[in-house]
Amino acid sequence: MSAEHDESTQRPRLKLAPRQAGFSHHVGPFYEIALPHGMRRALLLDGRHLSPENVVHGGVIASFAEYVLYRGIGDEIGEDHARVSVEMDLKFLAAAFPNRWIYGEAHLLRRTRNLVFVAAEIFDQQRRVAFASGIWRVLGGEEE
Repeated sequence: MSAEHDESTQRPRLKLAPRQAGFSHHVGPFYEIALPHGMRRALLLDGRHLSPENVVHGGVIASFAEYVLYRGIGDEIGEDHARVSVEMDLKFLAAAFPNRWIYGEAHLLRRTRNLVFVAAEIFDQQRRVAFASGIWRVLGGEEE
């Protein structure tokens, strides 16, 4: 098992990710690592992320997925381009549990002048947890 997949609370090779102000600060902290095929984001799940059923709340997975998608767009078009979510679709595939890391990798699917289409997989060390896709609007275009 590679170091970034360490089940412990340690985060070898992971670095604290930037752009975590506001709501992201409450869910995170989020981490990241550069891999040969792109960036991987990570979140260590803990007790504050739990639902009443003692599994990670779907809202946490959704928030992490949105962060992964948003940052994945920034990786491709640059962080200096302001953008807002227009639509996000999330499919839950498996439960996530506390005291484990979850990871996310985003892939830009298509870009028009004002819109970006992106998808991401959210996974832990054993399985895919969720699949997310969305559309973001790049702000500052001619129409605004």
